[in-house]
Amino acid sequence: MKKFFALLIVAMLALGTVALAETAYTSDDISFTYDETAFEVTEDDRTDDETTVVLTGKNEAWGNTYILFYVRDLQDGDTLPTLEEIAEIPDVEATQGEWNGYKDVITYTASYDDGTSQTFFLAPVPDAEDGEIDTQLTVEVFVSEIEDEETAMGRDDLISAVLDTLVIDD
Repeated sequence: MKKFFALLIVAMLALGTVALAETAYTSDDISFTYDETAFEVTEDDRTDDETTVVLTGKNEAWGNTYILFYVRDLQDGDTLPTLEEIAEIPDVEATQGEWNGYKDVITYTASYDDGTSQTFFLAPVPDAEDGEIDTQLTVEVFVSEIEDEETAMGRDDLISAVLDTLVIDD
């Protein structure tokens, strides 16, 4: 019984440590929360019209894992890709719907022979004041296949937690 309580206390401390490891990332264009023990911000390129932020997975068991956020202001004449255009990409199945509060988001995944896959979310972002689409958000999630189901689920949960906190500041 003492072992059980000792393990329970260790587990509670571990969970408390993970909760304390959450870090908020904020720029003029994008914000999200991530677990700094699992990811590191490896790139943060900004111009007046574009922001690129990349979170790279730190856990070696995850293989090559990253989440790329790309936010760009649309210029006159810019168009967003359509579902039909994306669906023409070989070996890609595309869908369109709502994701994380954004409407008309095109989602598609490409899987490769080396056991890796990329999932893309292409989201038009309306202006807060007039509702016009003036920004495009692209999220790319790149992951390696993991044999250990528990490790894969843990990684996927941490990726989902980041995506669930994503906010585009227009």
